[in-house]
Amino acid sequence: MYSNKLILDLGSHSAKVFRRCDNQIEQVDVATWELLESEVNLPDIEGKLKYLLSTQSPFIEELEQGAIEAIGTEAMRRSPLLSEHMNEVCNNLRIAYRTISQKEEAELLMRTIADSDIPVELDVMNIGGGSIQIITRTSEVPYFLPFGISDLNQQFGLLKAPNKRQVSLCVKWVTSRMPPSLNTFAYTGGEKTFLRHFNIELEEDLYCQRGDLIALTERLAGMEMTALEAQSPFDPHWMHGALASNCIVLAGLIRSGASRFMPSDLNIAHGFLKQI
Repeated sequence: MYSNKLILDLGSHSAKVFRRCDNQIEQVDVATWELLESEVNLPDIEGKLKYLLSTQSPFIEELEQGAIEAIGTEAMRRSPLLSEHMNEVCNNLRIAYRTISQKEEAELLMRTIADSDIPVELDVMNIGGGSIQIITRTSEVPYFLPFGISDLNQQFGLLKAPNKRQVSLCVKWVTSRMPPSLNTFAYTGGEKTFLRHFNIELEEDLYCQRGDLIALTERLAGMEMTALEAQSPFDPHWMHGALASNCIVLAGLIRSGASRFMPSDLNIAHGFLKQI
């Protein structure tokens, strides 16, 4: 039997908290911090981690020593100094921390989707602030892309005023970098919650139609940032990644020729919690 545990997925765009309790794994909180898009502020990082932990105080009080762990991804991989600082901050909070490689992210993704509700015939895409991992059913080797949501925001002005956002160019650019063998895919990381929040009806409660995603993307692309933030299912800044994320999904649909995709709330943290 698995022991209860708390895992923090410290991504480039946001920090997510997952809890394993009575063999059930669920995401319980998220805080956006956009590490690749702003100057790193260590007190701010520590403050956000303290806040995330404070929301889980009753659960944490019952945990065994060493039952809180954190994994860092692309922002920390790009900056050894940031990785060192993140380790220091986590140590101060008695959190066991390590920065994982993109290869390990893909391995955690594969562990995550094993025995999940994602059909075995689907490819799987995992998107972060600074990297993308794609598992295709035609290859045993994961496909890595060295960019993510934060990079697209900066390169194509997706956080600027609506008339200055290069959405079509972004989709075209990402499409050209998708694996040629991409087929119909699942898109992990909270996408199902996001689409439901915007009242997107899922076919068989599983699949989002291409037309529905295009309509939502056009709607988001035309909204001022303050209006986007007000629509967030989580904290306001979480919506800073919504348009870029939709661009990536659209690129995948174009490359694969698929008419739909499967949104999923699974995360690499599920794979991490399965292995310990």
